[in-house]
Amino acid sequence: MHRHVATHNRKASEHKTTPLWQECLLQTYSTAQNLVDYFQVVASRVESHDESGDEVPLTQLERDSIDKIEQNVLDLKKDLFKEAGVVRDIKESRPERIPWLHDVTKFPFHLVNLQDEEIWASYKLPSKKELDGEHLEAEDPQLRANILNEFYAGASGKADGFRYHKNASTLVKYFLIGKQLLVYYYRVVYSEDGFFTATQPDQKLPRDIIEPTSAQIRAMDAIMEALDMEDAEESELALKRAIRRLYLALICHSIGSVPFKSPVLSFCATKSRMIYGRGLWEEPGNFNSYLSALTWTAQLILFDFVCFQEQEDEDQIPILLTTLCKKFFQQLAETPFGYILQWRLYLFKVSKASITKHQARWSLDRQIVGYRGVELSMEQISDLVLSEFQQAHSLLYDELLFGMPDLITMVSWRMKDDLDSEDFGDSWLSHSHNSEFLEGADLRLFRHIKTNSKLRTTFFKADQGGGLILCPKAMKIYEVQAQEFLKRLLVLCHISPGPPLREPELLSITWRNMERQRHIYIWEKLVMIYTQYHKGQQQSGAYKNNIRFLPKAIGNLLLTYIAYVIPLRQIFLRQENPTALISPYLWSNLQGHVWVDGIISTCLRKACKRAQVSILHTSNWRQFAASITKEKFTTREQANFDLEHTPGEFIEDESDLRALAEFSNHSFQTFNVAYAGTTNLTMNTMLHRGFRASASWHSFFRFAFVLQGKRASSPSDALVLQAAKRSRFRQRQGYSEEDLLQVAQRLFSSVPFQFRQPGQRRGVLTTFGTTFHEQVILILGTGSGKTLIPMLSASLADASTTIMIIPMVALRIDMIKRFNAVGIPSVVWSVECRETPPLVIVSAEAVCNDSFLEYAQGLVFRQKLDRIIMDECHLTITTSEYRSCMTQVGWFIRQIRTQSVWLSATLPPVMEELFIEQNKLVSPQIVRESTNRSNLQYLVSYGDGVPSLMEKARELIEGVLARSQYL
Repeated sequence: MHRHVATHNRKASEHKTTPLWQECLLQTYSTAQNLVDYFQVVASRVESHDESGDEVPLTQLERDSIDKIEQNVLDLKKDLFKEAGVVRDIKESRPERIPWLHDVTKFPFHLVNLQDEEIWASYKLPSKKELDGEHLEAEDPQLRANILNEFYAGASGKADGFRYHKNASTLVKYFLIGKQLLVYYYRVVYSEDGFFTATQPDQKLPRDIIEPTSAQIRAMDAIMEALDMEDAEESELALKRAIRRLYLALICHSIGSVPFKSPVLSFCATKSRMIYGRGLWEEPGNFNSYLSALTWTAQLILFDFVCFQEQEDEDQIPILLTTLCKKFFQQLAETPFGYILQWRLYLFKVSKASITKHQARWSLDRQIVGYRGVELSMEQISDLVLSEFQQAHSLLYDELLFGMPDLITMVSWRMKDDLDSEDFGDSWLSHSHNSEFLEGADLRLFRHIKTNSKLRTTFFKADQGGGLILCPKAMKIYEVQAQEFLKRLLVLCHISPGPPLREPELLSITWRNMERQRHIYIWEKLVMIYTQYHKGQQQSGAYKNNIRFLPKAIGNLLLTYIAYVIPLRQIFLRQENPTALISPYLWSNLQGHVWVDGIISTCLRKACKRAQVSILHTSNWRQFAASITKEKFTTREQANFDLEHTPGEFIEDESDLRALAEFSNHSFQTFNVAYAGTTNLTMNTMLHRGFRASASWHSFFRFAFVLQGKRASSPSDALVLQAAKRSRFRQRQGYSEEDLLQVAQRLFSSVPFQFRQPGQRRGVLTTFGTTFHEQVILILGTGSGKTLIPMLSASLADASTTIMIIPMVALRIDMIKRFNAVGIPSVVWSVECRETPPLVIVSAEAVCNDSFLEYAQGLVFRQKLDRIIMDECHLTITTSEYRSCMTQVGWFIRQIRTQSVWLSATLPPVMEELFIEQNKLVSPQIVRESTNRSNLQYLVSYGDGVPSLMEKARELIEGVLARSQYL
């Protein structure tokens, strides 16, 4: 445009006085040689037509009138949005009446016709200069706490003691509300304009109703005078005293039967309006948290004032404190906090009885759950865990462990732990059983840095004396990578073990003992997280036991990190501070600062973006997890998740328990509490329930199958074999070939018995011979005599019980008939089964069951289990996509300490490695025979093109039909 004007010898600035161009709407389009042309777009206008159909042009005034009507329609949405931001007067409307708002607190009537923007701005903190809240800090011994609790005396409801300890994040929120109260008083009460704007004639604003006392006015004047002082120290001292006086004046205020005379209760009314929801009120439970903050802060201010007032004579502190609480801080007093305490009791009842408005909803196919605009499919959870696991695995092994190929991976199944050890600094690293795996682990990475020239150049630099020191920059980079790994691990520990722990619980876990025991253990070959904290602990003083088990692959990452990375971080830390000890908190930085609340949501959002799944945070994931638990698990499984926070599995007949207590020479109370954990809830029960709950969660999301494609490199076979040999097995007699042939001859007495194939002979001798093998894989062709293995197992002289897993129903029926034919009794296992016959037949689905695991382990304990035989074992690989239990069979068998024999006729050599890994086998003895079928023949014929193949196929079919005399 400027160039066009210049070609006519004009200046663009002349357009202000004399228009040189006209504004219009242009549409661009591309032409040849990458040029861009334009054409004008003219909006269609409404034109009038006379009866003859000829157009009658509208005058400018007529067009303006029509446009005004159209614009009025467009302004409808704006007006609706504006109306939503004004507190409406519902008058006598019954459907719109909310009892706790309109009948009890009467907040809407106090705020009627006020705009939301003004309500929120009335207490919004200044952006630069904030009022000082540090004066609220004070220590409160328990005696004073009991006195501060006396406001409940003579009132209804359950007493709740003053809790002088609060989490740092809670204190920040509480003091923020205290500051907002001061800001509200200054803007609405102290300022001359009263802040709010009247929108209706004769409208009463909050300033017209509030009646500040002379003490409040004097205190606010003193605050303003203190702010004008030139001396900074004198100003700060005077400001603290004035703020203390104002707070005390706001608390000690008699208001009679008109609650909104008090600035405090007027402020409470403004906080009842939801900030992040236009035209909405806070939920009762959420609003009660504001009242809780004000109550706790006021109690602290009272104590602070009394301590300051009676600092010369501390014995008078309890007396003055009692006097003030009885007068101004009890439910029957007509004071601001008398009303607040009454409201709180009512809101407790309302919030408990109310059902949350926002519910998770499932799709018709029960695969997608939606909550507050977020839709989450079950596959996305597995995708999220896999994505974070892969990144955590890469960070750990490639970056933190420097890609060392010969590093022994810490795996939970071969580690032991003492759950009762209380010694300071103890952890699973201290157990003597683990010493051979952990020998030198604390210096393993440092020594690798020392011997590897590339790493030595990176981590060391020359000092002024000619020696070497660790490079600060390299250590910082390593710490950044460690923190990134911990962020991935935090998401995995939040999602994968089961329904999530709350943020304070998860962030506070420790990996070694301090004054209290740690939170990370190893139990039943899995990594266990055990915390004794929850959000209600501050209110009730009672602990809640939270037990979660990590999936094996994730637990192994954690163990490897603790064994190798933490010692190296300890070395780096002592370069900065020679006497420092690394923090026992898992989620902390090198300086020992524990991660703050809110980090889980941040990490979870980033993880979801990386995995390209629906965005989750702590709040909606907690809702999703609860909905999944209720929707996807049976009633029996739900009991393990403790959904209703029930105290545990009760003993049916407590009289029997009392009789046992008498035998122990203890009172029933001592026996039940001191010797069995807590009433009707022993530690054993909690562990079992937590284990079953986590196992159900892992199985539903198929974490074992999902994560098996990306796991740590396997340790050396020699070490694994040594660990396996240390397991205790039943002592068995080895049999010679002659003895085994005699047993087989008794089974098949009608004909002389001989081994059919060399592979059958080797399989029998490997399983029952004088050299014992814990794990045997026998691959023989169909009809080569694999069934002889379970028959001999149940017929030997010292035979007890053999468990045979048959994954197909038809095959199971056939096998039972064949066993009956040779006189071997068998039983099909069920949950109620307690028998110990020579042969127990079980399905693959039944194996993946806690009841079966208990049954089999009971046989092992009584030395009654000979071995477990898995028939058609190749199905654990080939059917894993549609039979999820097949991926778990190997894991369950591995929990049972006995010999396992795996039979197959079709497992190809190329799948051997995958089969061994899938079923958790360690150096199994493999016996393989040719699986070719002699009664099957095939011919390979080649053809040129489709017509040739079609012609050959026709000739072949005709030839077969001719031989069969059907043509």
